[in-house]
Amino acid sequence: MSSRLHVLTPPLPLRAVALAAVLAIVGAVLIVLTSALDLLAALAVVGWLLLAGAVALLVVAAMSWRRMRVVVEFTDGGYRINGPESHEEGSWADVTKVTQAPTSLTIHHGPDRRVRLVSPRGVTAEMVHLTADLAKRLDASRGYTGQL
Repeated sequence: MSSRLHVLTPPLPLRAVALAAVLAIVGAVLIVLTSALDLLAALAVVGWLLLAGAVALLVVAAMSWRRMRVVVEFTDGGYRINGPESHEEGSWADVTKVTQAPTSLTIHHGPDRRVRLVSPRGVTAEMVHLTADLAKRLDASRGYTGQL
């Protein structure tokens, strides 16, 4: 087997996108109405500020969504997990148990050390593939072939 990457992504920031859309529409309406009806220039400034705020909110939401990804790499010898604020790694020989809940996977290294992977989006195809790949690699590290 070779190395394999699995990427767990957080849910899309839909509230931030919706709020940015509302801000952009209100800002655009203020800008257009100010020009069309010869209203106070201050309303146009407010419109431009709302439009700029909408763009800034979209950029921040996209950056935070991208940064919150967790990359899991499985190799023949072990695993590496790189998240936004953590880095974990371990070898298959040190794994004593793996437990699974519907949205998480816990890799046990003896009685004291645990590495927990959480899928914030719930059960996803990537989490299913990750779990299957982990099981194959653990079996291979212990010499199991899967045949009876």
